[in-house]
Amino acid sequence: MARRAKPAGTQTPSAVFEATRLLGKWTKLSQGHVMFGSGCSCGVGVGVRLQDFEPQILDYLHAKHGAAAVERAGYRQGEAGSVTALLRAIATQGAVEQPASQLALLADLERSIDSFDELHRGR
Repeated sequence: MARRAKPAGTQTPSAVFEATRLLGKWTKLSQGHVMFGSGCSCGVGVGVRLQDFEPQILDYLHAKHGAAAVERAGYRQGEAGSVTALLRAIATQGAVEQPASQLALLADLERSIDSFDELHRGR
């Protein structure tokens, strides 16, 4: 999914705004399922929920952005955590961390969400 170019003079969106927007995308996608293998010759498709991937997504964000970035998500490496909790924490406590680091984390999370969106749509 291509990102839209910002018009000249447009301010960078706030982490609170971006977290809220991504929470909407995550919520919408998590209501469905992602199919794997539906296009193979065996005809066997495996459906999984987006939430099944939360530990891996949070592991990635932890490795790239550090423990402080994901600790508000109830994160325990490889075991537990919630993308919803992370996004809600950023949306409601946006000033806790540096905006640039939050925006970088949110950009990485958006790429993951967009990847699942493409799988969900069967692209």
